[in-house]
Amino acid sequence: MPPVAQLLVILLIFVLFWFVLMRPARNQQRRMQDLQRGLEVGDEVVLSSGIFGTIRSLDDGRVLLEVAPGTELTVARQAVVRHAEELAEPEPEADPETPDESDAAPEGPEQAEGQPRNQAGDQAGDQERD
Repeated sequence: MPPVAQLLVILLIFVLFWFVLMRPARNQQRRMQDLQRGLEVGDEVVLSSGIFGTIRSLDDGRVLLEVAPGTELTVARQAVVRHAEELAEPEPEADPETPDESDAAPEGPEQAEGQPRNQAGDQAGDQERD
């Protein structure tokens, strides 16, 4: 194989590597920076740890987040990874033909509430009665 062809193969591999790995990562990083720059007081957001809250104040690198009435957390601005409405999914409609769990018959033998279940099964109780 001529040296020029080898060089072209190496360049092709580099270009493929760029489009497959580097470009999507750079686009994701750009979207994250745009999100964090566009934060405003009152936005409902999600932190990288999964905590939901409402922004109460913003500083250069900090966000004061209300996670429950009267409960506020101060977090790094970089901890905010998305707006909460991005995670909202419409609830699926209930299928009228599918019975609810409350309508389903209980599995296994009936057990009185509050009584311990015999771990060895019903056979141990039968042996004691014999």
